[in-house]
Amino acid sequence: MRATQLPGRGQDVHDPHFGESLGLAEGRHRTLRQTYGTEAGQLNLRLLALARGAHDLRSLDAGRPGGLPIEVWHGLLTEDRLNLAPFRKPGSNRRGSGSALPLGPLAAVQLYTTNANPLIEGKGHSPLCRHAQHSAAVVRGDDLLAVADLMARTDSDWCSKCGGYALRRLTDTQLSYYRAAHRLHDIKEQLHNQTGIPDADPSAVIASLDELATWQPVDEAKWGGSDSWQWQETVRELTRMAARSHAVTMPS
Repeated sequence: MRATQLPGRGQDVHDPHFGESLGLAEGRHRTLRQTYGTEAGQLNLRLLALARGAHDLRSLDAGRPGGLPIEVWHGLLTEDRLNLAPFRKPGSNRRGSGSALPLGPLAAVQLYTTNANPLIEGKGHSPLCRHAQHSAAVVRGDDLLAVADLMARTDSDWCSKCGGYALRRLTDTQLSYYRAAHRLHDIKEQLHNQTGIPDADPSAVIASLDELATWQPVDEAKWGGSDSWQWQETVRELTRMAARSHAVTMPS
């Protein structure tokens, strides 16, 4: 089994394809790539569409061998993990620390593990991990967490091979927000370097911040309250910093 990875590692966060391995579209492609034969492919896509409607994937456990094909499970779940750096609190080291952005649409994203309780013997595995007892499927006995739960925990005992859990693939809104948050976090890191002057042209940075200030969900998902306020406040703070850098770099 391939090692899990943080999606987008080595990829520019401003690349429009950043993080696409986490999304629904990639899940569909993954199901098709792993399926042999046109007829089987169409059947698996229909199964994938139906399974995506399940609120809790553990409800798909039929209690018997078989069930959904492994190709469909790879369409529902990803072995890659979220890079949660933008949402962590700032550390003592300004460079590389978190930006404390709100989780927003990502807070309720589901992840499944064979064991979320470190007091119970046995590490937590992804249901897709070969070390899981019921490999290649989510079963009733698995544990369900949300990303918000994961962020709040420090006591997990995860498998080092698979990362401990499988993430439910991100909707278009969740993937859009994930990308926007990483772009904002990257700008924050640029502005907090030693000189306080961004690596890119300050005017281009300000233009990017103006674009990020207008971020809205691509569907009808709620975006408001404290999350929206915190997002806008971060954008305003970084815009002020970029404007000061612009003033410094302008010829006198």
